[in-house]
This record gives sequence, C-alpha cells and structure tokens, in this order.
Amino acid sequence: MLLVIGTQNCKKCNMTKSILDKESIEYTYKLSSEIPEEEFNTYINKAKIKGILNFPLIIKNDEIITLEDVVK
Repeated sequence: MLLVIGTQNCKKCNMTKSILDKESIEYTYKLSSEIPEEEFNTYINKAKIKGILNFPLIIKNDEIITLEDVVK
C-alpha cells in the first residue's frame, strides 16, 4: 500500500488522491504535520535526492515514487 503525504489545502494533493481513487489504488493519506519529525525529515531527504521538491510525497516500500510510477 502507498503512503501519500500532503499539506493542508494542496490542490496537487487533492488531484493525486482523486487519481488514485479513480484507479482503485489503495493508499493512506496523511498531512505532513501528522508525521513524526524524524520520519518526515527522512522522507524529505529522500525526495530531495530524487529531485522531488513539492507535495504530495508518495511512498512505496519506504521509497519515494512519483504518481507516474503508480499510474502507468
């Protein structure tokens, strides 16, 4: 299952959730403020390495992936 981390009032986060719902892809959605700081920082660092600099963050098997990786 995917973990999707977003922010309050994020249009791209809402669009991502809609696409995942439409494709019947299971995921858990959490706001960035709900993630423990150390865990959140780990995800942010992994995202930076992949060149992903905005929300939402999509995590599968503890790795950052893109929406395109999920919906092919």
